[in-house]
Amino acid sequence: RRQRRSGFIHVPLDLKDRYALAVLAVILTATPGTLWVEYDSATGRLLLHVLDLVEEDEWVRLIKDRYERRLMEIFE
Repeated sequence: RRQRRSGFIHVPLDLKDRYALAVLAVILTATPGTLWVEYDSATGRLLLHVLDLVEEDEWVRLIKDRYERRLMEIFE
């Protein structure tokens, strides 16, 4: 049985469209155990809190591949 821990991760986003970012914020905040904390538009970095943080790189890959890429196809 693995040890559960929570933590903050930074996700570098290429997404710039404000409506796409709003949709991503809703998706991530509605996901149980995650919370959109802050977005720095100057650097494109998202600060995300994850309740069950096992592997930070997996979270970054998941967000970029599953959500960001598709939102960019729709909005940009």
